[in-house]
Amino acid sequence: MDWGEWAQRVPLAKWSIILAFSVIGAIMQRDMTWAGRAVTFIMGILIAVVFEEPVRSLLNLDGSYAAAVSAVLALTGRNFAAYAFRASKNPTAAISELLDIWRGGKK
Repeated sequence: MDWGEWAQRVPLAKWSIILAFSVIGAIMQRDMTWAGRAVTFIMGILIAVVFEEPVRSLLNLDGSYAAAVSAVLALTGRNFAAYAFRASKNPTAAISELLDIWRGGKK
C-alpha cells in the first residue's frame, strides 16, 4: 500500500478529534514541563489509537461511536501519563493517595 491509498483510508474526523483532545489535555496541565506535556500528548494519541477498537468491541458499539470513544481515550491516556509523571516525582505520596482512594477517601 502506498501513501496515497493510506491517506484515503484515514478517517480524518477521528484523527482530528484525537489530536484536538490530546492537545487540550496537554495544554491544561500547568504544573508540567513542556517535555512532560509532550509525553502526555503522545500517550493520549497512542492510547486512543490502540484501544479504540477493543473498547468499542467490549461495549458492543458500532463504528459510529469511533470518534467519541477515541476522544475519551485520548483524555484518559493523557491523564494516566500525567499521573505517572507525578507519581515518579514522589512515589510515596502517590502510593498514599492511591491507598486513600481505595479505602474510601481521606478520613
